[in-house]
Amino acid sequence: MSLAPERICMRIAKWAAAGLLVAALLAQCPVPVDAQAVYDRSLQAVRSIGMVPGFDIDHVEPRVRKFRGPQNLPETWIGPWYGGNDDYSRQSYRRYVNAFLEGPLVYDTFGNNLGRNWHVYSWTQQQPTPRGSFIDKRRRFNSISGSQGFSGYDSFFRGLVIASDISGGATYRLTIGDAIYSHFTPLTFYKPRFNGVRLDYAANRTSGTLLMSRPSAPDDFERTNSTTLLGGHVEVELLPGATLGVTYVNAHNVLTQIEYDDGNPLRGALTGSHNTPLETIWVRVRDDSPGNGTEGVKLAGFDIVLTDTLGQEFRGQDIGFTPTITGGRSSAGRLVAQDEDGIVLQYDLKDLDHEGLRTGALARVRIDVSVANDYRVEVASNLQTDSENFNPEIVFLPVARSPRNVQDNSNSRIVSVDYGLPTGNEILGFDANIVTTHLSVQGELVVNRRFRAYPNPATDSHHQMTDRAIAGYTQAVWQSQPVTLYGEVFSTDDDYTTRYWLTDARGRMTFKNPIPQVFEFVDDDDDYDAMPEWRRPFHSFNNTVWPGFDENRDFVNDHNQNRNLTPDYEEPFLRYASDRPEFLFGYDMNHNGVIDRFENDNLPDYPYKADHRGYNGYATVDLGAEAKWTVGRQNMWLLAGDGRTESWYSTLQWEGGSPRIRPRVFLSGALVQDDIADDLIMWTQPRDSPGRMQEVRDALPALDTWKATLYGDLDSRFTNGVRLYHRAKWDIVRQRDAEGEVTAREGRKVSGFLGVINKAEWVIPVGLSYFEPRFKSAFRRIRPYSRRQPTATVLEETVFLLWTQPVFSESVGVNYFPRYGRGIFDSQLQFGIEASRLWILDGQLVDTEEDFSSISGVVQLTNRSAYQGYTLITRLGVLVTERHFETLTDERLSQVFLSVNAGLR
Repeated sequence: MSLAPERICMRIAKWAAAGLLVAALLAQCPVPVDAQAVYDRSLQAVRSIGMVPGFDIDHVEPRVRKFRGPQNLPETWIGPWYGGNDDYSRQSYRRYVNAFLEGPLVYDTFGNNLGRNWHVYSWTQQQPTPRGSFIDKRRRFNSISGSQGFSGYDSFFRGLVIASDISGGATYRLTIGDAIYSHFTPLTFYKPRFNGVRLDYAANRTSGTLLMSRPSAPDDFERTNSTTLLGGHVEVELLPGATLGVTYVNAHNVLTQIEYDDGNPLRGALTGSHNTPLETIWVRVRDDSPGNGTEGVKLAGFDIVLTDTLGQEFRGQDIGFTPTITGGRSSAGRLVAQDEDGIVLQYDLKDLDHEGLRTGALARVRIDVSVANDYRVEVASNLQTDSENFNPEIVFLPVARSPRNVQDNSNSRIVSVDYGLPTGNEILGFDANIVTTHLSVQGELVVNRRFRAYPNPATDSHHQMTDRAIAGYTQAVWQSQPVTLYGEVFSTDDDYTTRYWLTDARGRMTFKNPIPQVFEFVDDDDDYDAMPEWRRPFHSFNNTVWPGFDENRDFVNDHNQNRNLTPDYEEPFLRYASDRPEFLFGYDMNHNGVIDRFENDNLPDYPYKADHRGYNGYATVDLGAEAKWTVGRQNMWLLAGDGRTESWYSTLQWEGGSPRIRPRVFLSGALVQDDIADDLIMWTQPRDSPGRMQEVRDALPALDTWKATLYGDLDSRFTNGVRLYHRAKWDIVRQRDAEGEVTAREGRKVSGFLGVINKAEWVIPVGLSYFEPRFKSAFRRIRPYSRRQPTATVLEETVFLLWTQPVFSESVGVNYFPRYGRGIFDSQLQFGIEASRLWILDGQLVDTEEDFSSISGVVQLTNRSAYQGYTLITRLGVLVTERHFETLTDERLSQVFLSVNAGLR
């Protein structure tokens, strides 16, 4: 028999009422209730349920009276049915426990209860909505507890959180941090201080990495306009020793007020400040190589093409819309600009009015210019500025350059400037590595695409443009004794770039700023200390760079270890072990006068510079007896700029293998023709003044030259405590051009450096003490290429006398072994005297005008002891130095010092 639905509902209601009546009658019975049991059941219920509302039926009672309970239990305030009193004579007082001691309850996307925990990091992006990009990882106000809370990102984890899992041969790891070392390939991505999220996965033959970041404001909260980075790298092992990799890196504008799928999101969108009608467009044509050439850039014609939102095209000449022209001179019906001069076309779109055609109705603007010779075409608009609030300065950005420095009008062409504001930058690369028994090959090919869009707030779809550039290289080494062959081929377009503009909260891009407002995919880290050397927003940097001068990896210049105002090679007692950098040997493959491993620039660390193409290769033959001979060929040139480097080079080297006597000899020579300028930024340490980074211009000392370098050193150690060290370097550059041509460019026909260093030291034990006489002689003949720098011939002789006296000699850390070494005592007193004499045999030094002699004395008490698990080293002493000149005023310096160092060893 079936029942009607209404009758079923009535029966359910009656059963529910009866159940509630029985529960009410039972609740009136005076049965004691265990408060702790109630609390345990309540806590278990809270932890088991999710966000779905629920309750425990034991706590539902039809009573009017309200009960209070002790609030030292944070999860519940339910007390016994009969109430309670505060009698601390019978029960101990319990402190109030903050309900948020373990953190608030947290639920996941599906409503599952994740328990009580503290917030660490969150990044959400919601569209379309204002301030839809939200990152939270910093301290913030807790609205629930009414106190200043913390996320734990900085306090607990110091800006680094890692989650991981492993199953079989697969490994997963999620990393969130402010300074994550991240590197894909040399041409695509290198960030030693990446701020964002990194996801890594690896299986048997496959590995991959995904990067995500909001570089425009990685530590801010809400943003409507932002710059977002997405990057990934996948590597597959095709065969044993052969891998193939794919890399994708993209940075683009994000406007959270529009739909996410409004166009291609990876191409980016116009920011809120940029998506407004243009008022003015400027096009500038100028010489791409000022000072090099006699003809100058020529502008034969120009016109503007306007396209409205209906797709109709209008030429400026047809409707009488012409620009205002400034700069240049007229020659044979053309405008000519030479050296620093430029021709500027100014189109005032705000004055456009042709049959209803106004700037607000434009969907595309293209300007055609007919140019010839060594041209550079640049563009700017009223929206392309330095983002100053008052009187913003327009900023020109290049759109086209002439290949090479053409002077005969043979490259006449029409350059179309399709104007748009940047919306994104994209890198797509392929890399391969092959390693076999004798052959090793690696290479990379990368395509760079930069996206732009024309602004028009009246349309949802904007006209978009794409600029492309390509970079690639291949390196190969083949080895089969006694021959080694090496070759490299490379090409990088001049407009290849791994940077993108950052947008601020208002959607503005600062195209000109002392600190470039850009995000770099590939950072500048010439000294490989995992710290970028240029200043960029929201990233730490190192403005003291010592490429090649920090071989002990302590982030301190090896030639100024005590970090004072005097280099070690000019400081008393320290000068014995420290030699000037010009005595060191190395190759100079860009021929700017500085050894490659000492170079520092302000460019991204690409394997090859932008706008360069060429090859280099050499063969090395093992001659036996630790001798090798190398011969090679180098040829590279600029793609858009004007310059070329060609050289033949050869090196003969030999190194002895004796453990006590180690000789080394290098003989290198080259025939070089180089007119590519490679400017540097080098660390300089003037005498008695703070060190600083200084720009060093390439004077092009190898336009057409013979170069030769002879280097040798000899380190001899004897069993009687005697050590001898000798070092010599002869560097010579001889110009092949006539004397008059070299003098005209302010150069010297013959330039170079000759230096000889001789050192000797002897450790003489005297009981538990020891006496150390030392001697150092340094000869330098300096002849720079530039005539603006003086020449000098200098000889410096120095004698050192050191005495080490143990104190409390019954406590010895390391015993003394006769004929093998000296003891290191826990406490020792040291005395030292240094006498030096410097002669300027010819010319003039930059930091010293005349001969001088100096004498220095030092007394030092050193103690080594254990302290709280560390080795504590204390030094107390006094240093006095006097310097005597022939005519100048004598100098006297005294220094009292006390230093304490603690280390593990």
